Amino acid sequence: MDQSADYKLKIDSNNTSLSHLVQEKPKPKYKYNKCKGCNKKRKFVNEIYQICLPCYKAKTVTLSGNKVIDDFINNILDKRNTKINLEFVPYDRFKDVEFVAEGGFSKIYKANWVGGPIFGWDKTKKKPRRYSEMIVALKELNNSKNIEAKELNELKIIYNYIIKNNVAIRKSSNINKYYGITQNPTTENFMIITEYYKGGDLAHYITKDFFNISWKFKLESLEDMATALRNLHDANIVHKDYHSGNIFISIFGEIIRAITGDFGISKSAIEASDDDKEIYGIIPYVAPEVFQGQKYTEASDIYSFGMIMWEFMVGRRPFWDKSHDSDLIIEICDGLRPPIVTNAPDGYIELMQKCWHSDPNERPTANELYTIFNYDDKLCYRKNEKSSPTKIINSSNIGPVTTNNPGAIYKSRSLSIMISSASSTRSLRSQSIITGFEGKRKFSNLIENNNENNNEDKVTKKLKFCNNKNDDYLIKELEFDIDINFNTSNDNNYITSEIDFDI
Repeated sequence: MDQSADYKLKIDSNNTSLSHLVQEKPKPKYKYNKCKGCNKKRKFVNEIYQICLPCYKAKTVTLSGNKVIDDFINNILDKRNTKINLEFVPYDRFKDVEFVAEGGFSKIYKANWVGGPIFGWDKTKKKPRRYSEMIVALKELNNSKNIEAKELNELKIIYNYIIKNNVAIRKSSNINKYYGITQNPTTENFMIITEYYKGGDLAHYITKDFFNISWKFKLESLEDMATALRNLHDANIVHKDYHSGNIFISIFGEIIRAITGDFGISKSAIEASDDDKEIYGIIPYVAPEVFQGQKYTEASDIYSFGMIMWEFMVGRRPFWDKSHDSDLIIEICDGLRPPIVTNAPDGYIELMQKCWHSDPNERPTANELYTIFNYDDKLCYRKNEKSSPTKIINSSNIGPVTTNNPGAIYKSRSLSIMISSASSTRSLRSQSIITGFEGKRKFSNLIENNNENNNEDKVTKKLKFCNNKNDDYLIKELEFDIDINFNTSNDNNYITSEIDFDI
């Protein structure tokens, strides 16, 4: 018997496990000392400076010289989370900067970032690890030269999300990636550095090649969107500006994903209050309850999701043929929705209509949408689309249009003035309806009283709408020929009409 076999037998005979014999070296216990940077007891990452990792990152990161920006960066880096990376990047680190598009509150540029973003921390060299070079998007915030803390809301939202969910910024699936801040030396406006998506935004992606986009892709994109909304809502974040222009298409080889972005006016559902008077957005995507004075909720985002479902189905943006004004707001509050076209898989239209239901409580949650697009066997979305794909029908009601109504505005903007105007108009209209109803009721009562008290076949009476002298209604005298015996008439062709009055 060789030595190895003999050794095995000895182990077996002693009934001793190998794992017991092979003892791991005990892990060294890290010594926690008071950091000279933050005065908190933490493990030193640099013995020379006697500071912790967050403080060392803050010490070595480039700052902007703007107190609001630098305080924000230091506050984020101070979090005890090695997955967080945020920095101010000098503008000269970007080359080949070119204009891409303009939104309601910003301009978007494409640029090549020399050196690229931080993707990790080199514990040996005690410095950040970077990509060599990377194409990114630069979002220039309008009139941000003298930036205020509230204008960094987009970064605040996304980094709070990362901290809450303990996810690396590059692994926050289905949600836009944010890397830092720079400053345009010409305008002096600050710019947010984000991922660049060569597929552009969803609105343009759909209209550019609508008839070649399969329903399989559409359903997978909606799955991505539902996943992002679920993650945001689970973190108590309401998007508040959810539309196809804020969904981006990521193309990596054959993999195409829908990415949710632009959290400029997003807000924590906990922080949101009834005092948030200023409403921003694109009218067709704003839920009716918001127009009627209620605050944005997760259900408001679901309404917008339903509008994007319609967009996928038709290839046009909702209410492309209408002016986006107070009249449209009134119509939406009264129940107007885009026309239904039967160009969708089974169950799709019903789900879409649930999403844009007038009652927020009747809409599905983001978690329910996530379940439907991932696991719901009853609808069998993705399974059926693989074996029996839905064909896009030929119809004049389907497909991109070359010209929208000149008053159709698909940029986020302040809507508060139009909402106020619409609210006043609806209120006056409601009052007019109530007044008209009261006038009819009083007139009807006067007719009945007259019939009971008069035995002549035909009488002429002067009627007054209001006998109460304190009544604010306008009092008018009207003369009518009233046939008291019309109910006993033998003429079957006698027609009884209700008389309407504008009061």
